[in-house]
Amino acid sequence: MEYGQKKNGVFTGREGEWILANRRGGYALGAADLINRRKYHGLLVASVEGAGRVHLVSTVEEKVGTQGEHVFLDAHSYHDIVYPNGHLNLISVALRPYPGFVYSFRLLGREVRLGKEILMAEDSNLTVVRYTYTGPASIDFAFRYQFSMRDHHHVNNPGTFDAFSVFFEVENQGKFREGKVLRPDNGAEAFIYTSAGELGREMIVFRNIVYSAERTRGYDFREDLVSPFIHRGTLENGRSLIAVFCDHERKDLKNLDPRVLYDEIKSRYSAYAVPEGHPARTPWEGLVRAGREEKKRARAGISIAQYRRLLELMLDDFRTENDVIAGFPWFSSWGRDTMIALEAYMKQEGNTGYAFDVLRTYGERMMSGIVPNVLGEAGRGGNYDTIDASLWFVLRVFELFASLGTEEKEKMLGFCEQVVLNYRFNGGLPFYFDTADSLLAIREGTGLALTWMDAKIGGVPVTPRYGKPVEINGLWYNALEAVKRMAGEMNREEILSGSYRMEMDELQSCADTAGRMMKGFYHRGTWCDRIEGGRPVCEIRPNFVIACSLPFDFADPAGLASAVATARTHLVTGFGLRSLSPEDVNYRGTYEGDQETRDRAYHQGAVWTWLLLPYAKLVRKTARRNTRLKKELEEIVHGLRERIMHGAFASVAEVWDGDAQDVPKGAPAQAWSVAALFCIEKMIEGLGKKQEKDG
Repeated sequence: MEYGQKKNGVFTGREGEWILANRRGGYALGAADLINRRKYHGLLVASVEGAGRVHLVSTVEEKVGTQGEHVFLDAHSYHDIVYPNGHLNLISVALRPYPGFVYSFRLLGREVRLGKEILMAEDSNLTVVRYTYTGPASIDFAFRYQFSMRDHHHVNNPGTFDAFSVFFEVENQGKFREGKVLRPDNGAEAFIYTSAGELGREMIVFRNIVYSAERTRGYDFREDLVSPFIHRGTLENGRSLIAVFCDHERKDLKNLDPRVLYDEIKSRYSAYAVPEGHPARTPWEGLVRAGREEKKRARAGISIAQYRRLLELMLDDFRTENDVIAGFPWFSSWGRDTMIALEAYMKQEGNTGYAFDVLRTYGERMMSGIVPNVLGEAGRGGNYDTIDASLWFVLRVFELFASLGTEEKEKMLGFCEQVVLNYRFNGGLPFYFDTADSLLAIREGTGLALTWMDAKIGGVPVTPRYGKPVEINGLWYNALEAVKRMAGEMNREEILSGSYRMEMDELQSCADTAGRMMKGFYHRGTWCDRIEGGRPVCEIRPNFVIACSLPFDFADPAGLASAVATARTHLVTGFGLRSLSPEDVNYRGTYEGDQETRDRAYHQGAVWTWLLLPYAKLVRKTARRNTRLKKELEEIVHGLRERIMHGAFASVAEVWDGDAQDVPKGAPAQAWSVAALFCIEKMIEGLGKKQEKDG
């Protein structure tokens, strides 16, 4: 079954993906049936200094049995087969609050049940896997832990582990048995601690594993994994086995009760609903005995309140100490994504300090008024190729301003002054301030993609959007208005940054002119995407929605109503807004294939979930009654809400096909997508409370 589809009225979610993260950029990620389809799928992908990430542990070969009869619980994709077929023994899958699985199979003619849970520590590169057995007498197990020990963007090409010897050690003393693996060619190191049985030395290599998603995306898709240990033992009825994977030695585990460690890590999820069918719920034996009817009940879903609470956990996946991971698994921190997603974090209780730290971090990295576009991983891939990230930065500061102390206000205002004054006066930037209309224009021929529509092929932007993009100038006008108000509150007579300065009346005049000239984007009853060479380019893209959704209006009610109508007709879907109208000759309705093919569709028709929030804000501006507004907002989030509540999605994806939004595309977990859903739900929740009060 595909993502989110129903079988007998119940969402299956079996083709979905689960995600765990540790507030340091580390993560664990996998498919609902535990067949690794991406090179990024694995039990432990550790964060390292400089925002790099190392894929350490892929999966486990799980063999269980008794008296000579056995079954496998795991599965791998190879060239033309899946082997073994352990995933067929799964009868229940829960993706949240952390992944849980229940297997049912028969040994010696009797039913056997095994629960599996995967959890991640909140502040370290440490994953816990717990197996719980329920059945007659006892069961024997033989597990092989499969290590990858590589950068998470790459694979171990076939033959990798024939070129050198992996170093490993085993110690079977204490309450946890310890294994250590060291890869000599890159220094990757991993540790495993197990609570039962014994770890034995038995080196094998799992060869030519195929990652089907990478093959589809045009990347290397075959990999070898090394397994230096075999873990054998016996589990009695009702007992559990715990395996701990980490990137650092934990001598304290030697004398620690395994249940204490499990309970400690599980506590981070205690505020969130555990759905029926999750092995953490007790008793879960009835789930298995009842068979298919009980499986349906396990998909009954969680309540709306529990779902909204779960969105908080989804947001938490992307949070680091002073930044936001743009998306899992392949994104690091991006300035634009961070600034857009930060709105959701600011709506969470007690997050003022976190928001300030994020803004201060980016402010201190500002160069000529521009915050970093990409920070990169391990010092690679960073750049400042953006025009809008700094403008979003100013709006986030403005929203936070009232909650700050005087010293903090001065610091934040200083950063905002750098943005406005450099954008106004600095002639060395790849864009410029047009004195004729006080708008910003991107210089032609730069070869840069400076807006959020930033895909490139061979270094050439697919959607360069030279000239004056509508959302950039909507942001610019709003930034001017925001700085004017913040400077006024601080009793400034002028704003100042380095050698650049602007008196308050000049700032006022600049804002007034920009606001007035923004009306030029509404051309003959149609919203234009940009003004290029003095002429409006009337491609129907969602950028006018972004511009019209911002707090300081430049459009009249008729213009706003037209924006809503145009978006509904051409762009709005149940999972986001299309990046281009299907009526445009350049529209591409599917996002699939290799890198180049996908990049040609990325902003030429692909649906983006994050755009639901600007659209919701635009709808709010035009709504006449709160009761109708609440209904419209609920229609906007209905598809995503229902699927999350019924366990089909563990997060919210980056993009979808423009033609049919059946399957999530792009990154399976994207910060600004989750943030958009969270913020709209906050809007709905607020309207509900207002109706209760008024009623």
